[in-house]
Formats: sequence, C-alpha cells, structure tokens
Amino acid sequence: LSLAAVAMTAQDCVTYFPSEVGTKVGYNYYSKPGKLEGSSILHVTDRKTEDGNLKLMINSTVFSAKEDTTISFDYAVWCDGDNFFIDTKSLLGSMNLTELGEFKITSTDMELPARMTPGQQLKDASFTLEMTSPIPVTMTSDITNRKVDALEKVTTPAGTFDCIKVSYDTFTKMAFIKTEGRTVEWYAADIGVVRSEYYDKKGKVTSIHELMYVKK
Repeated sequence: LSLAAVAMTAQDCVTYFPSEVGTKVGYNYYSKPGKLEGSSILHVTDRKTEDGNLKLMINSTVFSAKEDTTISFDYAVWCDGDNFFIDTKSLLGSMNLTELGEFKITSTDMELPARMTPGQQLKDASFTLEMTSPIPVTMTSDITNRKVDALEKVTTPAGTFDCIKVSYDTFTKMAFIKTEGRTVEWYAADIGVVRSEYYDKKGKVTSIHELMYVKK
C-alpha cells in the first residue's frame, strides 16, 4: 500500500518542465522583436522518485548570439503531488550571462501549484548570485507579487500550446545598480515556459524569451 501511495503521488504530478529523459528544449532570447541576443538548450538528464516526489535533473546550456560563448549548469525540478518546484538557478537560463567566470548561487525555490487557476496568488522567491572571478560581484534578485493571470493559447515556432499565464515583479541589485521590472510567463504542462516577456519599471519590453523546439 505504501509503495502504491508513493507511485500515485508521482503520477499525479503536473510538471511544468518536460518529464521524459533525453528531451531537449530550445529557446531564443531577444532584446526586442527580431533582435537575437542569445539562445539556450534545456536537457532532461535524469528522472527518479525520491520519498514519493518526482524529481527531474536538468542541464542548461546558454549561448551568445554568435554561439561562441557558453555557460552550462545543472539544477533540479520536482513535484510533491500538490506543488511543482523549480530550482531558481533556472532563472539564469533567461539571462544574458556570458563570460562570468566562476559563480555560486543560493536561492529559495520557485513554487507552482500543480493545478493553477486564474486569480491565485503564488509564493515569493529569491536568489543570490556571487561571481568570484574575474571581478568579485554579488547580485540579488527578489521575485514578488506572483500571481496566475489567465489561461491562454500561445503560438511560437515550436507550435501552439495551452498555457497558464503567470506574472511577477522583480527587484535586482548588483553593486550600486538597482533595477525593477515585471515578468510575464506562459507555462504549458510537460513543456515548461513557452514564452516570457520582461518589462522595465516604465513598462517597456526589454527582453523576450521564446520556445523554438521540443525534441524527444
């Protein structure tokens, strides 16, 4: 009975990432429509059940627009049956972080209810990035006012997806530089982020993150 309960908890999970080992998901990043700034590939490297929780291991590789500079790192996403959790390191996949050198990350994980409905308020999250070379710098980012806005269809070069629209405010500090903005994301079950739009505090689009392909 215990084994059956564990299996049912894992099966009930709604993952907002691809859940099949070997799947690769590609993204492009634009500073404005049509202006390519970089790309990334997410690769599902492992899937397992730990204490009744479904856990996926993800490798992320980030490329510059010329694909001559990369950053690669690993992180985990998991589901406890009621909520889906994303290691906040995954946010690096939506940033133009090339030629950083060595870095260390501490974070609180981003939580998504397994079954989201418009109007839901979601928990805040945060992360700290410490770059140790070539010049030591610390960057912190707070993610607040997270909420589920709507259920919408979104079309990208990868296809058309039924998505959940989530938005949140961001406050980032690095040395003496502070930035505020708002992010809007569209998630599809078993795919993950289909599209993201990043706005500065004046409401101007500063970055677009778009799904290009899913390969299984």
